[in-house]
Amino acid sequence: MEKYLTEASNNIRESVADACSAVMPGGHVGVCCQSKDREYAQSVVEGIPSFEYKITFIEYPDGVEANDDTATDIVKADDDIRFFVGVGDAVIASMLARATLRRDIQYILVTNSPDIDGVGFCIDCDGKSQKATAPAQVFVDASILDCPYPYADLVASIFSRRVSLIEKKYVNYLSRRFDENKLLKEETILDGIIADGMMNDRKKLFDGIMKYASADIEQFKSAHYVMTKLLGELCLTSNVGDCKLLCAITLLKYFKTVLSAEDYHLTIPLDISPKCRRLAKLLGTDISEIISKVQNRKYQGKWLYIHSEYREDLLAEVLSLEEKSKKIIKSAKRFMPDVGYHLGEDFDSNYLLELVYNLSPLTDDCSLVTMADIL
Repeated sequence: MEKYLTEASNNIRESVADACSAVMPGGHVGVCCQSKDREYAQSVVEGIPSFEYKITFIEYPDGVEANDDTATDIVKADDDIRFFVGVGDAVIASMLARATLRRDIQYILVTNSPDIDGVGFCIDCDGKSQKATAPAQVFVDASILDCPYPYADLVASIFSRRVSLIEKKYVNYLSRRFDENKLLKEETILDGIIADGMMNDRKKLFDGIMKYASADIEQFKSAHYVMTKLLGELCLTSNVGDCKLLCAITLLKYFKTVLSAEDYHLTIPLDISPKCRRLAKLLGTDISEIISKVQNRKYQGKWLYIHSEYREDLLAEVLSLEEKSKKIIKSAKRFMPDVGYHLGEDFDSNYLLELVYNLSPLTDDCSLVTMADIL
């Protein structure tokens, strides 16, 4: 996807109406949202004059997954809909991105959350939408910026992106899949937001995340993404930010363990079926569904050499982030209504550790999690 404009709007209705009129003076507009955002979506398009435009809502149930099948509702919407407004989070953004691969459409995105995984950062994280058409604009409703609660999710997102970047760099050492200049830019932006870890300045957080959202970041299906998605499917909490925060903490500890090990202490598993069986039991699913997703582990012959060459550099990075993590976690909790008390109620740390230990069948074939099963 090409770069696109991301901005905070002090009058979201006016911004959406102006964006619509810039594309067409009148006509049919499609509004895409999930049920939880329907009321907000209706308020967003109130500035579009009804006597000049027809508005049709394409509403998805809460918890819907963005894929080619669900995006068909947009692809097969009325032919005369020339402009779409996506309202909500990354799910709706991904729906519209996928739809552009099969239908020539123009669209904008609107979110009322500063979270990095709201539509302020809309490229599909599994990489399937890289050739999709970008939104003309992405608007963040500035009216929510004074409310502290969304910033807990924002801190969790930034922290999780930084943890995932360590894994992404490891993957790049093995596969040379990413542009190193872009990796450096991503690292510079994230480290600038995190600083010493005390992330309580809301303006700095928001400005930083807008800078990140507008950057040309290469996407990667990280172990953190996989783990967060699994926890969401298990319905341990309705708050995605909580999942992100706890998964980032768990993975950072796991990465530290892996990178602290000399190569001769690591064993490439000949058989990962025990992990598949345990993962299937944890998730309550059939083992065949897990085995079918196992990546092609073609890089394992190269792995021990890469590990010995780069592990100390990455370990230093992990230790630096770990030193800041106490302040990062404290910052996130300070934005929560109960200052994080509910985290101990909703999650079992032993469960999280068991899940990450058995996660390798579902992760990238070059991931730290996949490459280093410590026996």
